[in-house]
Amino acid sequence: MTPDQADARIDIIGRLKARAEHGNAAEVRLIDAIMGDLQFATHATAGALAAKAGVSEPTVSRLSRALGFSSSREMKAHLAQALAITGAYLRPAESPPAGAATTLTTICARAHAALDLISLALAELDIAPLAEKLAHSRQVMSYGTGGSSSMAATELQNRLFRLNLQANAYVDPQLQRMSASLADHRTVIVAFSLSGRVRSVLDAVAIGRQYGATTIAVAPPDTPIAKAADHHLPLVFEEDNNLYKPSSSRYALLACIDVLAMATAEAIGPTALESLRRVRRSLVTTEITDPANPIGD
Repeated sequence: MTPDQADARIDIIGRLKARAEHGNAAEVRLIDAIMGDLQFATHATAGALAAKAGVSEPTVSRLSRALGFSSSREMKAHLAQALAITGAYLRPAESPPAGAATTLTTICARAHAALDLISLALAELDIAPLAEKLAHSRQVMSYGTGGSSSMAATELQNRLFRLNLQANAYVDPQLQRMSASLADHRTVIVAFSLSGRVRSVLDAVAIGRQYGATTIAVAPPDTPIAKAADHHLPLVFEEDNNLYKPSSSRYALLACIDVLAMATAEAIGPTALESLRRVRRSLVTTEITDPANPIGD
């Protein structure tokens, strides 16, 4: 079995750590040897791995079966997959620098960098035609699956309903496909994806297009979702190697959302101000009466 064929749902690192808590002495030594050098454990023969751990070769087979694998070869396939996907989180990491000031500087610097990159990526893009499509749509459906992308889908809904547009966000994969099947030529679908490869979002874009919807992808260039949509906002971002810090790509997503929302409000024109006035007026009972405050809390 190759790493590609290994069941991605199996967390072999979790299984190894759990087994280390109640395994026999030989198994614990073997697990320590595996966890201490995953690269070696992935490629070593059973005999070499046993020698490194100071255990018998049958111990390797017994541990493989105890972890739920049919052979040591299958176990190593899962080790290779774990190393490829989450290896950065398994290597010893430097302790993050202490101090609130350092943390604040790091977060703000990366946010500024993300905004600089996305501003360059969108600089030559003509947003006006997309804003016209949104402004005159019968409905807008925004899709995103996962942390940042689902947040973006919901945030676009928040921006557009204030303009009296029928906007709905769908983050559930089944609902994405189902709602896209109800699209027509006055529907605009906005698909968010940091990877550009989420299957349900890609399916929803394809389904919506076949029923006449205008589709807009906010995704990295040259990705399946970017290529599948009618229009593309290139989501360009760079991540650093700080594993303790949340992804700064969220700021790039928010910039794309705000660009679309502002351009759409301008395309709607003065009637958008009446919608915003009503929303502002509705907040009077919440004692949010300062006109300098945002619309909402």
